[in-house]
Amino acid sequence: MYNIKHTLIACALFAAALAFAEPPAGKNWKLVFEDDFNYPNPQLDVEWIAQNGANGHILCSRWRENAVADNGTLKLIAKKESRGGQDWTAGSIWTKKLFKYGYFECRYKYAAATGTNNSFWLMTQGWQKVPEAQGLKRFEIDINEGHYPDEINTNLHNWSDFWVDAKSGKKMHHSWHKAVTLSPRAASVPDRTISLDVPVITRKIRLSSAMNEHFHFREIRVYPKNDLGYYPDIKSNAIPSEFRDLENYARKAKVVAHSPLHPEYGASSKPEAVIDGNVGTSWITAPSVERKFIEIDLGEDRMVGAVQFLTGWFSEEGYINSIRDYKLEYWDGKNWVVMSELADDFKVETDLSQDYHTYALEWNDQELIFYFDGREIRRMKNDICHWESPVWLSLAIANFAGAVADSVDGTFMEVDYVKVWQEEGKVNMRQKRDDEPNL
Repeated sequence: MYNIKHTLIACALFAAALAFAEPPAGKNWKLVFEDDFNYPNPQLDVEWIAQNGANGHILCSRWRENAVADNGTLKLIAKKESRGGQDWTAGSIWTKKLFKYGYFECRYKYAAATGTNNSFWLMTQGWQKVPEAQGLKRFEIDINEGHYPDEINTNLHNWSDFWVDAKSGKKMHHSWHKAVTLSPRAASVPDRTISLDVPVITRKIRLSSAMNEHFHFREIRVYPKNDLGYYPDIKSNAIPSEFRDLENYARKAKVVAHSPLHPEYGASSKPEAVIDGNVGTSWITAPSVERKFIEIDLGEDRMVGAVQFLTGWFSEEGYINSIRDYKLEYWDGKNWVVMSELADDFKVETDLSQDYHTYALEWNDQELIFYFDGREIRRMKNDICHWESPVWLSLAIANFAGAVADSVDGTFMEVDYVKVWQEEGKVNMRQKRDDEPNL
């Protein structure tokens, strides 16, 4: 996981954490929308529309009753209850006003449990009839999909252009993701090489991890001892000439045991991907499994001098969501023997459920610029976001946000305010008409 550098999480950042941010200097900003939720709960329906129904991509249905304006804040509440054919409920709302370009800011706290996706975002809807034939796109800008305790996720999705992946048969679309975590993950690196001073003779290798979240297991390579003292870069498929005689035993191995397949990706993401010699493929492990593992059989006893493995998936920041702990073992004919082991050293330094923080986006016709507590954390070219959109506030319960347990019940994303500024003379905002659908 990508970590904000310490210059960003130094004392100055925490001093600003409780402060109210504002648009960046240099433009003549005009406040065009503001909601501080300081009113009776029924009044929420004046400016906002609530989802009332189930969802196929997350674990919860979402209902107006789970979105509560109370004592000057909005609470989007997670509940363990069966409704809409799902075992959990939460809240999601979006504005009746639609905006094109501006500076969008929300001040909120995360729900205090893993498995919650605490979102402030923009997304066009089908009823808006974006003129795609003219080259315009439907899009989604996730200003933040926050995961407890300290993860910030910014995303851009192109919802107009799709294709079918030849291998999985799944419908795909372009997306651009960046994750930021505020507490160091020193143990989380994508590639590991365990080089043995004394080789071991074994037929079987087992690798396991206690990481709760699902992750991509890309590759495992098993080598004899190499006289050069080092091994090929496992992040690349290319094998340099100096290693042409170095055999990777895993290429002829078989996967003989593994933890359960991912419930969604299991049909297209098989464990055999970890020994296919291609870092572009991966086995996506199942979430919320106590310990994930894979066991390979080398076919016969081999003298093993090194084991390499690669986890995570590739983003603009390199590999992210790599495992933070592991146990690597070999079979000695009677028992599993530990070759190398790493415990998760993750310690929370910043808990985004404890205090309010601001998440913001400057959206113009050229760029998307993301902010956390008034500091820029991402900047990207705007090629597709050129249509009006409502503002969304949503709590979801999902395995991709971490382990889901009963502790989620009763937690809530708490919103202090939402504000939108647009440039003076360039105000582009309208009210949704009554004859336009809500979804």
